[in-house]
Amino acid sequence: MTESSVAEAKALVRAEVRAARSARETSAEESTRLSEQLGQYCLDNKVTVAAAYLPLPGEPNISEFLYWAKGNAIRLLMPVVTGQSLRWVEFDSETRVGELGFAEASGKPADLSAAEVIFLPALSVDLAGNRLGQGKGFYDRCLQQLSSSKKRAKLVAVVFDEEVKLSLPTEAHDEKVDAAVTASKFVWFRR
Repeated sequence: MTESSVAEAKALVRAEVRAARSARETSAEESTRLSEQLGQYCLDNKVTVAAAYLPLPGEPNISEFLYWAKGNAIRLLMPVVTGQSLRWVEFDSETRVGELGFAEASGKPADLSAAEVIFLPALSVDLAGNRLGQGKGFYDRCLQQLSSSKKRAKLVAVVFDEEVKLSLPTEAHDEKVDAAVTASKFVWFRR
């Protein structure tokens, strides 16, 4: 596949997932189960520092997890868009409108390399650990900087059940994840 045909294939998958998400009704129970999955992972692995995100409309809702983590003394690191990059802040439960017009966390600057797990937003993930994001490359660029770290955080894509696919189109710059979590399952990939 040529680079342009891979990009076109990814654009098609993104369009399909976005359409499915816009037609989807997510229940409070499903959001609670997803947050419980994230919390259980943190408990099982004695996580003290986790990176996460504020969910956008249509994304799997992890809001309950964010407040659970804060209440359980887990430091949360959250992304803030700055130009073409992500910088990280320690979540203080406050938000502000960011550069791209959506809510972002506020707080003191933080170093992502302190995170023991990074819960990543995704549109889809495949069984080889390939993550399909929104297409701007923010997370791929950020994760490439972390890849040289000796103690690398586990990378966990957060998706709906039907967004775990057999395979996805990929490009050389795409960063793989270690696992995917949904409201009903945690799927680990070989890396």
